Formats: sequence, structure tokens, C-alpha cells
Amino acid sequence: MRRRARADTLAETLLSLVGSADRAGSVVGDLIEEAGGRGRLWFWRSVARLWVAMLGRDLLTAPVAMAVSCAAAWFVYMLVSVALAFALYVAVTLVWGIVYVFDNHTGLELLTRALNLRFDWPPIPDLATYLIQAAVLFTIAPFHIGRGSVRFWRGHEVSLAVVMLIIWSAMATFVPLVVVGISARPAMVPVMVAFVLAGALFERFRSSPAVS
Repeated sequence: MRRRARADTLAETLLSLVGSADRAGSVVGDLIEEAGGRGRLWFWRSVARLWVAMLGRDLLTAPVAMAVSCAAAWFVYMLVSVALAFALYVAVTLVWGIVYVFDNHTGLELLTRALNLRFDWPPIPDLATYLIQAAVLFTIAPFHIGRGSVRFWRGHEVSLAVVMLIIWSAMATFVPLVVVGISARPAMVPVMVAFVLAGALFERFRSSPAVS
């Protein structure tokens, strides 16, 4: 019974990503009843076929509205990326400066001189700046965009990701985002959309009531 309960929950969760939770629960309940003498393989094959069918129907429910939302989300993503990149750069600069002050303008300076450990403090490496921007553009900002998308597209997370993959690839080509020395290019859109989906799923299940 425990294995069947886990399969039931997992199947409902998967189907709820491409449709309503009520519809997913109803469908899984019917499949469990029919799977009595057909085995677990039949059950999961049926779940997979239904998942693809429900995804197709979900994509056709409101394609224009979803496409417009994805296009608008690109500009929100641009603003969030710039804001987060600036905030992280300021934070790293402050930490870098604090370490410099402690090393050169406090009692630690005497200790480092006595141990012949003192060295000239270099500026923030270009690599650190690049990594900050890359983390923001390709992971952090898309993750937060995904979290915000749940407010409008709960139960349609996978469909949104599919449409976003198409729309954002075009937006990255014709309305590119460039932050200093790094840009969001079409080749990186699948990575960005993956983090959008991760953020959407994280927020959805975080805000959903626990089921005992």
C-alpha cells in the first residue's frame, strides 16, 4: 500500500503540472482502479501518455496570453538582472574593501608585517565580476522570475516553460540583454528557462498546503 500511495502522489504531482490538481487526482484515481490486473508498467505508460496529451491541451488553452506574458517577463527579467547584478557587485565590493581595511589599517597590519605576509591588495578580479553577472543572468534572476510566474500561471508551469523557451530565444536575439561584458544569448535560454521552471515549482510547492 505504501508503494501505491507514493506512485499515486507522484503521478498526481506530474499531471498537476500540466492541468488542475482536481483533474490530476481524478485521472490518477481512475488509472489506479484500471491498473489492478495490468501492472505498474501499464500505469506509468498511461500516466506518460496522459501527461503529453494534457500538456498539448494546456498549450492550446491560452497560447496568445501565455506568449504575451512570456514576452513581458523578458523585460521584467532584464530589470531584475540589472538590479541584482548591481546589488551583488556592491556587496562584493564592500566585503573586498572591509578586508582591505582590516589588512592595511588596523592592528593586523603590524602582525602581517612582522610575519612578512603583507601584500598589496589587488582590485576585484575581472573573473569575479564575470561570475557574478553570469550567476545573476543565467540562474538567480530566472529563478525569481519563475517564482513570480506562479501568481499568474499556477498549474501551467510546464506549458509556460515551453512557450517561454520559444519566446525568450527570439527576445534574446532581437532584444538582447547586456550587462557590462556578458550577455544573455539564445544558446543560454534553455538554461535560463530551466531555472524559471525550477523557481515556479519551488514557489508552487512551497506555498501549497501540506498534504498528510
